[in-house]
Amino acid sequence: MTTAPGFDNDYFPARLNAPLKAGRYKIRRKLGEGVSSSSWIVYDEDGERGYKYLAAKILTVDATKRHGTGQMRELEFMKEIRGWKDSDHLPLLRDHFVERGPRGEHLCLVMDLYSTSVSALRRSAPHKALPPYMTRNIIMMLVEALVQLHSMRIVHTDVKLDNLLFGNSLYYWEEDLDRFLEANPAETDGSFELDGESYPLLKSQPIPHGYSWDTNAFEAELMLIYLVDYGQAQRAGEQPTTDCFSAYALRAPKLFSSLTLGQDWTSGPSAALYAPTFELLVGRWLFHPEEGEDWSVEDDHLAKMMEMTGQRFPAPMLERAKRRKEFFDDDGNLLRISELIPSSLETAMANYKVPGLSEDEIKKAADFIRACLRFDYSERATAEELQDHAFLADAFKC
Repeated sequence: MTTAPGFDNDYFPARLNAPLKAGRYKIRRKLGEGVSSSSWIVYDEDGERGYKYLAAKILTVDATKRHGTGQMRELEFMKEIRGWKDSDHLPLLRDHFVERGPRGEHLCLVMDLYSTSVSALRRSAPHKALPPYMTRNIIMMLVEALVQLHSMRIVHTDVKLDNLLFGNSLYYWEEDLDRFLEANPAETDGSFELDGESYPLLKSQPIPHGYSWDTNAFEAELMLIYLVDYGQAQRAGEQPTTDCFSAYALRAPKLFSSLTLGQDWTSGPSAALYAPTFELLVGRWLFHPEEGEDWSVEDDHLAKMMEMTGQRFPAPMLERAKRRKEFFDDDGNLLRISELIPSSLETAMANYKVPGLSEDEIKKAADFIRACLRFDYSERATAEELQDHAFLADAFKC
């Protein structure tokens, strides 16, 4: 027996076939684990055909408490999505309840069962990038999800490929998934002890979806993706309830400048699209800021944003910025990085020499990313407008 390296007592300790909600659901397999939750396949004996197997996201004790204090609002937003008239590519909440664990209460969110992430598919490719035809389809579905969230005034704040999951297309019917689970039983990696009780350390085993990085354009049209994980989501126009957002390298310019400079960060969802678009096409992050001897990660991120886009932060934005004097002089120049080395998005994308990424594709994609990266949000394309962008014009057209 081990003490389960990496196991946090804040998580719900699950056993196979353990009941949830007074026996309504039974745990069948671990799907994955995040910073504040773990996800499990559960079986609902009373569920309708096609919905007996579901996914239960079980929050940690701490995350459950933060829901109680209003710091986290995932349940609130999931309820709104469930009641919205048009919720394509958004997760559907089927049930929710609180389960008691050895160390406290755990909020459980039951939703449809999805497959692995778009990030996992991208990483499986030799160049860590996906073909343009596949990328367009995925980004179009993401744009549609963001348009719907925008209508509800919900800001996801953590749009990344890890949070884009494929639909469960291979094992929709219970008998199909029964056979898959029987042929691929749950795996453990030892056990751990908690308050004198022994628990298995279950491995994460998500459900496959049947697609590969080189799936042809015709079959790629059948892909369905869903934007999940609303643990960091916020309400547009309201004071943020947390300062914990996505990694620096993935933060959209408006969100980043708000956290760094103290601006209102809720103006429009389109800025969240630049990072997944670039990452899918070239297999790398567009911005990867690093700390130097004379500058911070924030300094370097601001510099890279200016270098890659050829923009300067607008004077009105800097005038309102609470932290302006920490980063800029009176003329809007960075205090600690005086020399900028401009580069174009086209050059950055071409330098990776990704097979299949033609000059024409690069031109359209770069223009799309620039439309998302305008520092002045009044000049930035809306998610609705991006649906008609030339880069997405051939989405779902093999």
